[in-house]
Amino acid sequence: MELHQLDYGAGPLSEGAAFGLAGGLGFLYLEMPGMKPPIYLVGRTADLERDVSEHLGIGLDVRETEDPEEGWRWVRDEIDAGRPPMVWADIGHLEYLRVRMHNTRHDIVIVGYDENEGIAWVADNDRDELQACSLDSLATARSSDGFPGPNLHTTFFYEWPESLRKPAEATRLAIERAVANMRDGGDAIAGLAGAFGLEGIERFTAAYPTWPETFGEDLPAVLRGLRVFIVKAGTGGAMFRSLHAEFLKDMAMLLEDRDLRDLAGTYGVLALLWQLLAFHAERDDHAGGLRAVEQINELEHIGVSMMETWLQKNSK
Repeated sequence: MELHQLDYGAGPLSEGAAFGLAGGLGFLYLEMPGMKPPIYLVGRTADLERDVSEHLGIGLDVRETEDPEEGWRWVRDEIDAGRPPMVWADIGHLEYLRVRMHNTRHDIVIVGYDENEGIAWVADNDRDELQACSLDSLATARSSDGFPGPNLHTTFFYEWPESLRKPAEATRLAIERAVANMRDGGDAIAGLAGAFGLEGIERFTAAYPTWPETFGEDLPAVLRGLRVFIVKAGTGGAMFRSLHAEFLKDMAMLLEDRDLRDLAGTYGVLALLWQLLAFHAERDDHAGGLRAVEQINELEHIGVSMMETWLQKNSK
């Protein structure tokens, strides 16, 4: 959106605003015996990249193919037309990342290429600067069959408008989506059969105290995984809650809305609680995280209720 000069008149939208206007807030908790780590948590919905287009009035065509030549032609043509595309790429196959786990739903933007040198330049949330990536590595990452499922060279074709949907309407649509994600679960990521939304929060809250018995000697690895899922996996550092808080703060200022400011404060505290849990996990302190998990559960429910109250006051 910054590249295409789409904002609300005060300069480029923040990362939090882009996340929140997509209605990206969600939650999934899943235990996967035999996997390393044997848990999976994510604090966003599966359809963030699609929903942002609906809320902001942006056209979108999502394409997938098993043909690597076709998939690369899509990317090359979009770059040549001045529209660097977003694609899915498995983090485990991107050579500039040092990760062992696989995730085929990782979003990157390919901004340039040199076929003679066999290199593409990639914008990735894990790095501040553009990253050089060999075309071979990129092709492997875009055709992966890894967790949570095949990515099939998935490419997002956005039709960028001259202006975004009005901010009050876009904010209402986004908060409606966030509430639906947390109340109803949202769409499952690659069909994963976990617990979603507030049900997922409750399942996580009930499961966490039992982890020493459930996972035994694997508990340290589970806690390391928990920290990664909270602070490292493209989450804004706090299970996406800090991003949602930033969105609410930005829209509160833009719309001069005190209730949105209060909502931002709630999600700011929630972000700190998730960070506190990650702090204990990093120190292999399972017991230290027990109180944080209880407080997270309570405040996740409060946050959704506050969003519902705001929607009632700001209905069409």
